[in-house]
Amino acid sequence: MLTFSYRNSIRIMKYLPVCPKPKAVGLSNIPRDEPTIYVYNHITKRVEPLFLALAAPPDPPIRFFVDIKVTRPEIFADTQTDVKDSVFSPGLQEKWSRHALRRKILERASRLLTRFLMANISRYNFIPVFVHDPRSPEEDARRRRINREAFQDCLTSLEANIPVAIAPSGGYTHQDSTKSVIPTTLPSLAELLQKRGKILRIVPSVIKERPQVCHGTYKKYIADRILPYRLCRLLLDRLKIKRYERPRLTVEFLPPVTFPYCDSNKDDKVRFVQHLQQIMYDVLNKE
Repeated sequence: MLTFSYRNSIRIMKYLPVCPKPKAVGLSNIPRDEPTIYVYNHITKRVEPLFLALAAPPDPPIRFFVDIKVTRPEIFADTQTDVKDSVFSPGLQEKWSRHALRRKILERASRLLTRFLMANISRYNFIPVFVHDPRSPEEDARRRRINREAFQDCLTSLEANIPVAIAPSGGYTHQDSTKSVIPTTLPSLAELLQKRGKILRIVPSVIKERPQVCHGTYKKYIADRILPYRLCRLLLDRLKIKRYERPRLTVEFLPPVTFPYCDSNKDDKVRFVQHLQQIMYDVLNKE
């Protein structure tokens, strides 16, 4: 299976119109040679890490937390379902499922894309975490072990000044203020680093999609990256023949914040995460 390194993957996506390309804002706010963790908002809940990687400095490569589904062969079927739902719209899947040949093409394409995704992710040095609900006591014990190892792996990377990226609420959108349980991984990491004599710089990274990237708008984002198409549409717009509103995708890096406590309790950590979520929510909704 053909694979690419993290840096080469970023180069391909930056220079070839294979995915939406974000505009980076506030790059000067990103610390260098310090323990740094990017926190980003979820909109589509699938591709924000890709946009963050394209906008942030490529060196050193960011270590993302990634669902264990896409790193372990034993749950290939679940990963293939996720990939198929991400790439092919429900309408297309329903239409093609009525014909045996098209259904077979769809399944084989999904399988090939899943194998390609899993092979490349294994090269990116991501941090696998167990985020789905355990189905048995044995799986729950496995979840605890994997997430404990992920936490330690993340801590080791930060101590070596290798940046890490995480959603502040553990994989859910920061707009979900009604979530009853708020993960406190982020302040826990900051507190441990403080005890080891290091200050964790937390960079809120706000991803704005206008319009939201989805099956219906993906082609519009890709077409806008093709210069002749964009110039033609802009000319038609200038001549008032056909209006063209360019899609806008930006990643805004806000000034870094730090966790103010060295010996905190659970309430302190929850308040900090909620404060961080609110900062990002305010910027996301400010035009």
